[in-house]
Amino acid sequence: MRGCRRWKAALITALPLLLPPYAAGAPAQRNKPSQEAAETSDVNLEPLLQSLAEKSKVYESVALRFVCLESTHSSEDRNDGRAYDYMYVEAEAQRYRPYRQKHSENPNASTQEIDLDTDYPDSYSWTLMFVPNRQHLFHFKYEGEEFFSLRRATIISFIAPLPYTSGRTIYEWSGRVWIDAENLNFLKVEAQPANQEDRLKELLKQYRQSTKFLGMNLGHRPGGARYEITFLNDYQRLSLPDHAEFRRFVLDLDGNAELTGFQVQKYSGYQFFGVQVNDKFLK
Repeated sequence: MRGCRRWKAALITALPLLLPPYAAGAPAQRNKPSQEAAETSDVNLEPLLQSLAEKSKVYESVALRFVCLESTHSSEDRNDGRAYDYMYVEAEAQRYRPYRQKHSENPNASTQEIDLDTDYPDSYSWTLMFVPNRQHLFHFKYEGEEFFSLRRATIISFIAPLPYTSGRTIYEWSGRVWIDAENLNFLKVEAQPANQEDRLKELLKQYRQSTKFLGMNLGHRPGGARYEITFLNDYQRLSLPDHAEFRRFVLDLDGNAELTGFQVQKYSGYQFFGVQVNDKFLK
């Protein structure tokens, strides 16, 4: 990037093709006593959502004021992955528009933009979830508290308002978000395409009833996706994205998931510009 200092590229580690297993087509489940479930359903989220709306303004204030290193690795890579200089250049209607260029230590290297096509949201756009004029687009529910990365976190589930099409906006995903109970920073998001659970149940039913030949099922295996991102890069009073992982899978006749592809993104070397000492996120 022009006018920005270069930083040393982070080493990219290869990700094994076998990722931790999970139940197909269903969100992560935790056994809870019925009394605890009743208590979570009675929690009034409004005061917390109002506080998160204020926090979202802080995230908005720095969205277009940093650059970082994005390291990627996918199941299609034949080498150790790729590295990009990464920033956001525009606040669009439903997301921030990212800008990438190939990372290089050579100051005379090309600054041509790289268009990376993905089926999931860019990392920082998740912080738009609690923006005041967009909160009403989601259905939120309090799910309890637990410790995550040595921090006490409030867990909130969210249901998307839009059907899954391109997958590039957060409004096409449902899941859970972990919020730091002390400072309201994002800590983690786990999500799946909107209505995926119901869709997979119906597709699996059709797959089991499809034509068989010589004992083999000739139908199309149902496919789905999962996404997870953590915000464990600390800068002053904010937590920023550090690791995102997208996985595609198909189901067998028993409903078990088989991984078909993945993409991992890691973020490091954040550098801010245009930051003032009286900015909210420094306090």
